[in-house]
Amino acid sequence: MLLAGCEPERLAPPPGLVIATYLVGSAVDKREGIFHGRVVPADFTRVAFRIPGKIDHLAVQAGQGVIAGQTLAQIEDSIQRQALADAKAQYELSRRQLARAENLHRRGSLSTAQRDQLQAGFRLARANFSLAEAALSYTVVKAPFDGTVAEVNKELYEAVAAGETVVSVYRNDRTDVLVDIPDILPAKIHQARDIAALQTAVVFSGSATAYRMGFLKASTARNPKTQAFQLWLTMPAPPVPFPLGLPATVTTDLQDAGFSTDSGLVVPLTALEAGAREDAFRVWRYEDGIVNPVAVQVVRITRDGALVSGELQAGDIVANSSLSRLSAGQAVDIQPDKQGQ
Repeated sequence: MLLAGCEPERLAPPPGLVIATYLVGSAVDKREGIFHGRVVPADFTRVAFRIPGKIDHLAVQAGQGVIAGQTLAQIEDSIQRQALADAKAQYELSRRQLARAENLHRRGSLSTAQRDQLQAGFRLARANFSLAEAALSYTVVKAPFDGTVAEVNKELYEAVAAGETVVSVYRNDRTDVLVDIPDILPAKIHQARDIAALQTAVVFSGSATAYRMGFLKASTARNPKTQAFQLWLTMPAPPVPFPLGLPATVTTDLQDAGFSTDSGLVVPLTALEAGAREDAFRVWRYEDGIVNPVAVQVVRITRDGALVSGELQAGDIVANSSLSRLSAGQAVDIQPDKQGQ
């Protein structure tokens, strides 16, 4: 009788890890800067009274167009009007008294000292009259320029303090765009031949048209809320104005503006893996079926990916998936690579 021996079942070897890869292209010089911004009010101005009072007239509402010198609001002015009437009466009296005194002085009927005393009284009355006129003018606030009312901050009959915003207005003959820019650009502004000559192409959300916008101003410190440096661009307002807050994509040639430009190799953001330090990154280079980590420094982020420098070279193949599953010297299989730019 023959007995068949039991052989252990042979297990198929586990399949190797298959990764997507990216073929690194030649070094590039990224002279183009791409930033994101939004439409903001041009010359946004908060209008306030110079004296306290109670509002008895509001002449505008939010969104209304105004012209320079147009009355926006007024506070109760009965006290100022009475003071002006009294000052005017005193001024007219002093003026007539001085005229008579000058006539008498010329005829020798009035001493020089008496004439001088009346002259001093007239000058004081004239100064008080001017002050009363100014005080009455402070009861009205007017539009500082042609524009649009952004917001009415107070209600009718509401008490208002001196310097407290009543109405906010902005220009409607300009379109301004506020751009948050990376730390590296403010550090290079001194390199620009003429920052005021900076030209940009701006595409607004919902439009395919690129508008040329020029430099308006730049911040010298981070915005406390966003912790970013800021740049303002401007252009004449189009026939149909863009709404405030509309997103915009800003493209500019940094080299034309005189900035030094960054060079390096471009890799996809998906090929980057964070290192031990906050500013340290690495990629996984594939060679002869094996992957190994290569340290890189991120110069900046572009719309094509990350511009990096370090030991990576043009023509290298880097892993573009499953980075967290890789280890040094690991054997992997690859999918077709994506050609670098």
